[in-house]
Amino acid sequence: MTARAPRRTLGKRTVGAVLAAAVAVGALLCVVVLRLGQGDSAAPPRQSAPPRPHALPRDVAGERVTSVAAGNGGVVYGTEAGSVFVTPAHDGPNDGPNDGLNDRTHDDQYDRTHDAPRDRPRRITGVDGRVVNLAFDPTGRWLAVAGARDELAVVDTAHPTSPVIRRRTRTISSLAQGIVMPDRLAVDPSGSRVAAQTDGIGVYDLRGSRPPRWLDLSYECSSAHDMAFVGTEFVAASGTCAHVWDAATLRMRRQVVFPGTGFAAIGHDRILYGTFRHARLLDYHATSPLPSASAAPGEPRPVLGDIIADKTIGNRRSPIRPVADDGRVVAVLQDTRLIFWEPATRRTLTAVTLPFPAICPSSAKPKIPAQFTTSFSADHKTLVISGFCPPYNNIESNSEEGRRLSTYRRWAVAYPSP
Repeated sequence: MTARAPRRTLGKRTVGAVLAAAVAVGALLCVVVLRLGQGDSAAPPRQSAPPRPHALPRDVAGERVTSVAAGNGGVVYGTEAGSVFVTPAHDGPNDGPNDGLNDRTHDDQYDRTHDAPRDRPRRITGVDGRVVNLAFDPTGRWLAVAGARDELAVVDTAHPTSPVIRRRTRTISSLAQGIVMPDRLAVDPSGSRVAAQTDGIGVYDLRGSRPPRWLDLSYECSSAHDMAFVGTEFVAASGTCAHVWDAATLRMRRQVVFPGTGFAAIGHDRILYGTFRHARLLDYHATSPLPSASAAPGEPRPVLGDIIADKTIGNRRSPIRPVADDGRVVAVLQDTRLIFWEPATRRTLTAVTLPFPAICPSSAKPKIPAQFTTSFSADHKTLVISGFCPPYNNIESNSEEGRRLSTYRRWAVAYPSP
């Protein structure tokens, strides 16, 4: 029979030490778990990597570019000679250092789906005189082209071989005909109507040959910064207010007044609005009455639009220009700084500075700030920005010599996501 070793009895001090160690380990685990659970809210939000602007070519197929527009998967160029070309968009953020549409390996490519040579772009149409404006419909299918010699063309990019619809652009005043050119265009999703702003906003029904239907505008909102067909409505927004019409009947539904004076663009079923320090999203559907407001006979009384989101962009007094809104991320421009922010959290996602002077060099005083125009693709993937400075020696920029001496730069930017 084997003898057992005598059992040792643990002392009180040993038991106390073991219990204390167990309590300490449990407390430490609780702290770790709590910190892991609060990590997303306690840590400062991480900013996205800034998108790199891809320089676009100044000449396409040997013709000087006068206008650009962002399409679904490509960039469309209008030229001094009246041609309209399309090239694929840049390949994305993983391109090499000399990539982009400015590189010779990219800027002169055809769309590969058309089995065309890769050494030159694809011409899709042309107008009489230089191209002064380009615009896509909300789906990115229909492209409207305005020429300097009073010509309007509409192309079905889904069927490039289909006939191009052409009309003559008009002005309200006969004295402005041939002088005032369309500075804003909008196409409805069916491609059957185009709105063009000259000395007024005229809506052209492309299913017939009737003259345009001129829309009634209040004096304060007579010059639209942006206009678009949005669902069943047509919206035109200026620096102080917006008008909303029924897209089918062109009867005015609402006159929406903004809280101040600034710059406006039509975003994702809302108005993107910029002042000197703030960027705001305004709801032109949910409005508040203005008791003292009056309206012309047969028109609705002006109402005040509700503020959806308000973000302070900077402390310095410099105009905030609205650029784009995809429903989740908003882009604005202050001087040459392109800022992307998220309305849901009011946080800045990223920012990038465009390689362009904020103030144009000029022999005249006072010197003027650079001018920028933008185009946002219907698939919300590509943003195209154009910078412009007039000639240094104060030559008229609309003349042939002035256009030749003016400074133009254009970039394509891949739109970020939160």
